[in-house]
Amino acid sequence: MRSGRTEGLPYSLSRWTDVPGSKWPWFLDSLKAGSMVAFDTRTAVPSEWSLKPEDTRGLVFWTKNPANIIDSYDLLRPYSVKAHITVTGWAEVEHGVPHYFEVARRARSLADLIGRANIFWRFSPVPLVDDVVDRFERIAHMLRHTVGQVYLSFLQTNDLLPETRTPTEKVRLLIEMADVGRMYGIRLVLCNDDNDLLHVTGLTQNLTGGVCVPPEDFEQPGLALPTAEGCGCCHMVDPFTINEQCQLGCKYCYSADRSLSPKRRNTTRSLPVVR
Repeated sequence: MRSGRTEGLPYSLSRWTDVPGSKWPWFLDSLKAGSMVAFDTRTAVPSEWSLKPEDTRGLVFWTKNPANIIDSYDLLRPYSVKAHITVTGWAEVEHGVPHYFEVARRARSLADLIGRANIFWRFSPVPLVDDVVDRFERIAHMLRHTVGQVYLSFLQTNDLLPETRTPTEKVRLLIEMADVGRMYGIRLVLCNDDNDLLHVTGLTQNLTGGVCVPPEDFEQPGLALPTAEGCGCCHMVDPFTINEQCQLGCKYCYSADRSLSPKRRNTTRSLPVVR
């Protein structure tokens, strides 16, 4: 069995599917078993990874609804936990997601448990609506004492909902949202996936380019620093892939791109395991 701590790899739960909102029973079963089958992103090979606290470099949750993390936090106390909470208010296409007011309230509760430095707001993708800056401001107001930064990205390639805004329109939105963020003490971070827009960070204050999961966030004495992917985020172990269907059914999700992943399967149970 492999150890994320010794191999320098935190566990991503998950970039490809909302584990707290869609796969929580699986995660609780894995915790009870003390291990999970997951992929090393450096090799894409599935292996069995220990979930014992002493073997875990860190848990990184990605979710639109942190309620289950809060309810199960007693089980998570032995771990180093970070959470990326997506709050966009894009109810028109985010099926199965609670109202943004409720998600923001739960994000505040989670921050009280894991610390403000370990919770991150994601306004991603930037909603494709006319009042996008107004929605951003309403959420920023609710999260102003909860988060210090917000990650933004525009729609990535998918076959469900295309990005129709021009680079000029995107730049205008970024500048306006940066001004709003400044009012509430929230710094905007533009994901490196939008590298064609990074020049805008020199046009306005309170907006920088950056990575979602910097390797230095998992630096530990006596252990090697995690290595980074091409986007700058550290390599992580992930139990799911683009082939895993999330149950929330958001229309825009890049991991629901049928042209990229025409089949859906539970990758933790259908692939051979390297032990």
